[in-house]
Amino acid sequence: MVRIGLLIILTAFLLAVGVVLPANLETPSQAIESVLMPLTFVGLGTILYGIGMHLHLMHLNLVRQLQPEPSDDQRSAPNSDD
Repeated sequence: MVRIGLLIILTAFLLAVGVVLPANLETPSQAIESVLMPLTFVGLGTILYGIGMHLHLMHLNLVRQLQPEPSDDQRSAPNSDD
């Protein structure tokens, strides 16, 4: 879901740069104003993507730590020929 959200934000930014920016190139202030909000959304989306990936990796690490590890007796039992 995090990647889909970032993809939507990046698509909206590219549409804004491709469609809205060329129509507002009369003055530099209009050009900056037309791209400022989409650029802000891309920045926020990238930050949220990073946070989402960090939380996902932390969750995977926690799940891995909480899984019971087989004891040494269980590991060596299949290999022993007693």
